[in-house]
Amino acid sequence: MSKKTTVLLREDVYQALKEKAGTRNISNLINEILVEYFAKKESMFGVMKHVDVSDLRDHRERL
Repeated sequence: MSKKTTVLLREDVYQALKEKAGTRNISNLINEILVEYFAKKESMFGVMKHVDVSDLRDHRERL
């Protein structure tokens, strides 16, 4: 089922989508990008790689 919504895009983002997908297929491209993104289940701000205690250093101030 499809839902109609309004999305505000920067001009440069719109132009890039338009060049890649064409004017009539922008929503399909956006849907593909979002499905791929949310399928990863990663943070949109990046993921810190897992570290263990052996990788940590002591950062106490020396007096």
